[in-house]
Amino acid sequence: MPEDLVVQDSDDRSERMIRNPRRYFAEARERAEREVRREVEGRTQAPESGEHAE
Repeated sequence: MPEDLVVQDSDDRSERMIRNPRRYFAEARERAEREVRREVEGRTQAPESGEHAE
């Protein structure tokens, strides 16, 4: 690998987790809750399989 090659990583999760673990995990929990709500809402709005839309 060339010595002048620089790899830039935009994933700063580990740095944020070390800096402020409570905030990091609170934000992760909020993201997970939003994702679950979005999935549940998608299921309630979509017709069940086997049902025919009229």
